[in-house]
Amino acid sequence: MDQILDRMKIHDEWQERYLIEYRAQRNFHAANLRFEEDATLEVRTTFRRPDTIESQVLRAEGSRLIRERVFDNILKAEVETHSKLVKQQVDIVPRNYSFSYIGQELCDDRKCYRLGITPRRREQYLIQGQIWIDAEDWSIVRIQGSPAKRPSFWTRQTQIDRRYKRIDRMWLNDSLESTSDILIAGRSTLKIQYLYEAIETDRSMEHLEEASVPCRD
Repeated sequence: MDQILDRMKIHDEWQERYLIEYRAQRNFHAANLRFEEDATLEVRTTFRRPDTIESQVLRAEGSRLIRERVFDNILKAEVETHSKLVKQQVDIVPRNYSFSYIGQELCDDRKCYRLGITPRRREQYLIQGQIWIDAEDWSIVRIQGSPAKRPSFWTRQTQIDRRYKRIDRMWLNDSLESTSDILIAGRSTLKIQYLYEAIETDRSMEHLEEASVPCRD
């Protein structure tokens, strides 16, 4: 377990220095089944090292309530969680979580380690659930679970499934799906898809990760 967490830490630090900037187009879709309401949002999001994230709305359609209560809050939370201080408090590291080993699985034909994660504090941005770690790159490739603290009184339960895609040995967001059980409103769903338009990296860091990772068994 310690070896997996140590290698995760090395990869995360390498990726933070390797990735300079990216630009991605994201498609949001949210729906409430009981009231038959839905909304879509297209945004162009730019990340710049170390912690700047900006999103420009390209198109918004559908329920105004969903757009204001769901999409606007997501974009606001992304800016908040990318700040250095908050990121340190929500990163999936031993400072914020305890871990348990579950086993090995294949993730899109790649060997992965599956770990249980338990937050050390009851906070909204921390997740109770499980993660999958790529056995070659030592990066998180999937997160599944529920917020350690309910986002609001009205939200009784939320299940989140976030997946990442491998690009140039980095693992970047690929999709997010969530289902929430909301008091009175019932079941609501959210999906976010990522399409990367441009990625800038620091080529001087290409071989540094290989030199830093301990020899594999």
